[in-house]
Amino acid sequence: MADWWANLGEAPLASWPGPQGVNEAGGGSVRGCGRVGDMSLHRAVCNRNAALVEKLVSEGVDVNQVEAAGNTPLHSAAFEGWVDGVQLLLRLGAKVNASNNAGDRPYHWASNMGHEEVCSLLEKHGATKERGKVLVQEHVPKVKDFFSKPCWSHHPKPYTDFIDFKKSEAAAYEAERKRAIRV
Repeated sequence: MADWWANLGEAPLASWPGPQGVNEAGGGSVRGCGRVGDMSLHRAVCNRNAALVEKLVSEGVDVNQVEAAGNTPLHSAAFEGWVDGVQLLLRLGAKVNASNNAGDRPYHWASNMGHEEVCSLLEKHGATKERGKVLVQEHVPKVKDFFSKPCWSHHPKPYTDFIDFKKSEAAAYEAERKRAIRV
């Protein structure tokens, strides 16, 4: 059985830019497995605790930190319809057009929940209604023709360092298998 990355072709793949806000406009995470922020700011936003939000950011917590699905605290405030929180996060430097792994921006979350006041506020600060880049997670199904299927062909390819890691991991497993059975 061939490994799923064998069908990606020889075209160069992008390098991984880092765990925090991998999309150009912020947000997004392709390394969610324990490599995201500590979620303290997300929890403060979900609890509508403005004082804690300000305290955490003043202590150095990234106002645009992401969780495993690529959502920023601004996504959470928009989803909750917390107008004061959205204003606070924007004042503290939150990226208004950050998109999560599914390409949703805070505006989409506010719109989906019917929070018109939040939508207006986000638009006033430059929010776009256009969807962001969809990111492929590290746990892409091991289907040999994943990227050739019409429903998945729009997904970007994984980053080159991840593919290189998976190839070296497979080679190490094969070497260990051969050593164990003395091939």
